[in-house]
Order: sequence, then structure tokens, then C-alpha cells
Amino acid sequence: MCKFNHARRQFLRTASLTSMSGFYASPFLLGLNSLAAMAQGSSMSDYRALVCVFLQGGNDGHGTVIATDPTSFSAFTQARSGAPGLAYPLSELLPIVPKTSQNSRTFALNPNLTGLQNLFNAGRAAIVANTGTLIAPATKAQINANSIPLPASLFSHFDQTAAWQAIASNGGSAEHVGWGGSVADLIESMNVNSNSMFTCISTAGIALFLAGQSSFQLNVTSAGPIPIYGTAQPLFGNSAGSSALQSILTADETNLFAKEYEVVVNRSQQAQQLLATAMAPAGVGGIPNPPQYLDPVTNMLTDNQLAISLQTVARIIAGRATLGVNRQIFYVQLGSFDTHDGQAQQHARLLTQLGQAFEYFDAQMVAAGLGNQVTTFTASDFGRTLTSNSDGTDHGWGSHHFVVGGSVVGGDMYGQYPVIGVNQANDLGAGRLIPTTAVDQYAGTMARWFGLSDGQIKTVFPNFANFGSSPYLGFLG
Repeated sequence: MCKFNHARRQFLRTASLTSMSGFYASPFLLGLNSLAAMAQGSSMSDYRALVCVFLQGGNDGHGTVIATDPTSFSAFTQARSGAPGLAYPLSELLPIVPKTSQNSRTFALNPNLTGLQNLFNAGRAAIVANTGTLIAPATKAQINANSIPLPASLFSHFDQTAAWQAIASNGGSAEHVGWGGSVADLIESMNVNSNSMFTCISTAGIALFLAGQSSFQLNVTSAGPIPIYGTAQPLFGNSAGSSALQSILTADETNLFAKEYEVVVNRSQQAQQLLATAMAPAGVGGIPNPPQYLDPVTNMLTDNQLAISLQTVARIIAGRATLGVNRQIFYVQLGSFDTHDGQAQQHARLLTQLGQAFEYFDAQMVAAGLGNQVTTFTASDFGRTLTSNSDGTDHGWGSHHFVVGGSVVGGDMYGQYPVIGVNQANDLGAGRLIPTTAVDQYAGTMARWFGLSDGQIKTVFPNFANFGSSPYLGFLG
């Protein structure tokens, strides 16, 4: 009996995850997002949300947060002198002054990050320097001597995306639980009355980040929740097909597997209907539409897709009372950061969207009275090389990240900004940065703000204790 129950639970979980991952048992299940109903609860005044903005492809941290003291800037300029447009003139950079000195060095942001400069100067944004996937602190000597465990398949998009999003960097692509989903699992036991069906939400398809043991993720677009194919519109263009499908979905099944799967499907339909009703409208009478951004390449006004995704997040947050949630975790994505070539133009375009989208979203949260209750942060596969390959940069490791919100102890830089140049202490070659801050520390700091205890954080992040007696970074109050 025990073996049967275990096998049954595993089947149901696998079936649910399969339906969300794009491997569908039959065509009418396209778009299905399996959801587990979990009982949670707490006061709506205790609402908090984490919003992960994943910069897919590996953002060039070297060209995002730039050290401008003479020694550092000279080394940066020299390393990128062979790549037109990647060695920015000092006069074009956006200066910032962190509250805490980094060995008397000076800093600036990429010329296209005006929005984030505004947030940083207003004390609503912080920078977390040289962050990346680690199992334990690692030095160049230890890596060269092969005496320290390292994340699997460094510099691989697939594996390092998984390492960033999973509960343990050493799991890599073999890991099936994300730290966002694992945090959501623990929130389930903390909040016994609220509706956890709407805890984990993605605007960018199914993400490992939101995969939990008991929590499930809902996939939405700017048009709203994605309906089950064949129920929201005629199946194969035939209303009779949709009616037959609905009959199947509501039939009284006797097979345990079919019966439970039917419960999941029906729960998904109910969730989609409720979310469609609860979401605030876009535009007039709801969440204002984001302004277009001026494309620095074409010099034309263009829709900011990241801002539109964050508008969708804001519309869902606006419906939190109807949905019955006091904790939510969101995943959004901005792609095309794999800039091996054409980086000068592509990176300018992407960072313009990033800065404007963050400023827009933060303003919406402040206007909603949630400025201190929503924290937005960046993540990415990895950083990129300091040296150029003539027209772009190649895969790196550590990078610099932004955290935004009213609870952020902003206007400052956390972690250790590296010495710039090749053959430095943190250079693994070509300016690939060995991280000095672990994803576990970065994420654990946010998980504690979200409401997890120290013990729960060590459960979510098995390697957390490897980073000292107090691995927290202090960028959240």
C-alpha cells in the first residue's frame, strides 16, 4: 500500500508537471497549467511579493555597472578597445555614489539605465556586486588546484540558468525544484487560510524558479490567464468537440489516476476564471499602460515588452484581495542577452527597456500603496567576459544585479566589486569573474524578508551555511 501511494503521488506530480512543461498527453491539453489548491491565510495588510526579472542569455555586468576611478576605468577601456561601442566615453556614463565606500572607487551605470539611476539615487534600488552560482566560497587558487566543488557546466546557458533558479547550484540541470517554488511551499504552512493557487505566477512560460514540491505555477500573458485549449474556444473549430471535451472533464471517473487528474484540470479552469475576473484592466480604469521606449538603435518609439509583462504582474497584484493571497512570487523574462556579436546596439536596446520598466513598475507599486511590499530583482544565466571578441563578449560567471523596492536599503552597493582587468584575483580568464557573492546569499536575503525563518532558509538553500555564520547581505530592511 505504501509503495502504491508513493507511486500514485509521483504519477500525479509528474503528470501535472508534464502538462505544464509542454509535453502534453493529448492536443486538447495545450496551455494547461496544473495547480494545487493549498490552504493559506493572513491579513492582506501583510501582503508581500517577490518579482524575479530574468535577463535570459547572460547580461554583461561589466558593461552595466562600471567602475570609473582612473585605474579601473583605464583597465575597462583597454580591455574593450577592440570592440566598437563597448568602451563607453566617461562623459556618457550615469554616475552613482554608493553610500558605502568600495575602497574609494567611483561608479557609474550604463548610459541607457536612466530609470535605474533615478531609483538608485532615490534610495529605492541597490546593486549586489559580483554575484553568481557557487557551492561554497571559491578562490582562483582553489579552482586552479581543483580543490573546491563548483557548479556543474559553468558557462553553459542551460545548466547555469538551472543553477541560478534551483535550490542548489550543484544540482544544475538535474535539479527539479526552484528556490521560488520551495519558498512558496513553506509559505503554504505559514498562511493557513489564503488561496495559494495564485502564489507562483509566470509571464514567461514554465520556469524552474517557480517549481516546488507542493506548489504549482500559473502561466499568464498580458491577455490574462492561458485557458485550456478546446474549452475557451471550439475544439478543432467545432463546438461539439468542446462539449464532448467538457463532458470528459466533468465525468465521474472511477480510475484513481484519471479522477485525480480530472480534479487538477477542473481546478485549473476555476483558477483561470477567477484570475480573469480578479485582474485589474490594462489602461484606463486599471493599471496605466507603460510608455513606449525610444529605441537607441532605430530612434523610434517601441513597445517595452518587459514593462508590459510587469504591467501584467501589477494587474494581478491589484486583484490580491479577490484572489485571497498575501504572498506571491512572480517570474518575468527579458531575452536576447547572449551578445556574442552586435553587443553595442543590442545591449543598449535591452538596458533601455530594463531601466524604464523597473522605474514604471516601481511607480505603479507606490501608487497602489505597495511601495514597501513588493521587491523586484534581476537574475541572469551568468555575466560575460571583460575582454571582447571584436563585436561582443562571451560567456562569463559572476555579474552585478539590481534589487528595487521601498524595503530595499537602497543607494548602496552590496558585496565586493572586483578589481578590473585580466589576470586579477577574481579573473578566471578573459575577465570572467569568480563570484564573491553566492546566489544563495542573494536569494536567502530576499527569502528572509519574505517571511522565512533562518531554519527554513537553510532548508530551501542546502548550501546556505557554506557562506559563513551570517550569509545575509543586508540590502533589505
